[in-house]
Amino acid sequence: MPRINTPDQNTLPPTHEDFHWIFNPGDNARFADFTELTRDISAGVCSSLQILYTSELVREMNLDAEAGQQSAPAIGKTDAANLLRLSMAATRLLRAACDEHIAWFNRRHQP
Repeated sequence: MPRINTPDQNTLPPTHEDFHWIFNPGDNARFADFTELTRDISAGVCSSLQILYTSELVREMNLDAEAGQQSAPAIGKTDAANLLRLSMAATRLLRAACDEHIAWFNRRHQP
C-alpha cells in the first residue's frame, strides 16, 4: 500500500491568518484588541436586534393581514429568543471587558 502524506504531516505552513480590523501600525496599540472586540460585538448585537425587530413587526402586521396575504417572519419565536439571549450575553462580555480596562486605568492613575 502506498504512503499517503496527510495534512498533519504536510510541512507547508498554513495560509490562514486571524482577521483584524486595525492594520499596521495601530495593530499593536494598547486598546486595539478591545476596539476590534467592541466593533464586532456591537455589529452583531445591532444585526440581531434588527432581525428581532423586523420579525416582530411582520408578526404584528400579519394580525391585520387578510387571509392568504400574511408574510413569514425572518425567524421563529424560538430563534428570536435565542438571538435575544445571545445579544444579552454579548453585551455582558463587552461590559466585562470595559470593567477590566476601567480597573487598569484606575490602578495606573491612582494618586
